Amino acid sequence: MTHPRSLTPADDATGPEADVASASGRPEPATDEPVAEGAPRGGRAAAVLAVLGVAWLAATLWSAHATLTRSGGLQALNEAALALPAIFTASLVAGVAVGFAAAQLSGPRVPRAVAGLGGGLVIGLAVAALILLGYGSTSALVVLAAAMAATSLIGGAASIVRPPAIVGATVAGSLAWVVLSLLEAGLYNRLLKLLGAGTSVASQVTATHRLALAAAVCGGIVAGVVAYRYLRRRPDGLGWPAYLAAGAGPGVLLLVADLVTLIAGGRLRSLAAASSEADRAALTWASNVGLNTALVVLFVGAITSTIAFGRTLGPSAPEAEPAAATPQSGSQAPEAGPDQTS
Repeated sequence: MTHPRSLTPADDATGPEADVASASGRPEPATDEPVAEGAPRGGRAAAVLAVLGVAWLAATLWSAHATLTRSGGLQALNEAALALPAIFTASLVAGVAVGFAAAQLSGPRVPRAVAGLGGGLVIGLAVAALILLGYGSTSALVVLAAAMAATSLIGGAASIVRPPAIVGATVAGSLAWVVLSLLEAGLYNRLLKLLGAGTSVASQVTATHRLALAAAVCGGIVAGVVAYRYLRRRPDGLGWPAYLAAGAGPGVLLLVADLVTLIAGGRLRSLAAASSEADRAALTWASNVGLNTALVVLFVGAITSTIAFGRTLGPSAPEAEPAAATPQSGSQAPEAGPDQTS
């Protein structure tokens, strides 16, 4: 049973005495209660994000494998080239999520950088091993597997960014964007008809461009709102730059994944595009849509999160009115005594 510690003059010092004590280098009383309460909650949230990130990666790999198994020849090559952006994005987000969870849950003896990089490396090695074991070890596949491992390692490096709440908000916003993308895929044909797709090729192309833009804008809004909500639940007291960075985070991850896809998957894309002019046009269009989507999600997410934070700011406190001037002693009027006569 603990007893309340009696206050000493040093504990109760305020004003000039407290300033002198601080300037003299004496330690101040520790205030670890908010950290102790927030750490387990932050660790649980990081673990949930890691599980969701790994689940998304596993579902993406399984879907790509099922598609390639059903296809054959040049069609399988085209399907693999089209699936690369989704796989790289899932690997990057999973690396960030697992690295973030490892950094949050590791003890003080493990440096944050080591835990984050280790988590991303584990995801990268697992993805690379699945690719090599499932599809062989040709030179192109080895390059692709190494790029996947490097992408997850980049995610692990990004997970150690401070403050950590920005990383968690970025992962949460990215997962929200994934959910919206799945809904778009499930309602793709209906949405195209809603946006004016008809029997002509021109109407279908126009509706496809409209849907891509609308999905990117809606994805940025959803990612920004989710990132904002994640930060608001953290007791860190962060300002608008943190909300701006968190809202832009999902778009940054998409942009990095698309750039890595263009560099590492260039060989595979060249082989797929060499089959026909139509395949080359389709791959070029998909690449352009991916980059445009990443940029739109980046800017719209950042603006949405910042606006949402700005709406929570109350009006500024009014300035204090200056105190009335004290009349001088010489200008005071003599008080009338009881015996004074008019």
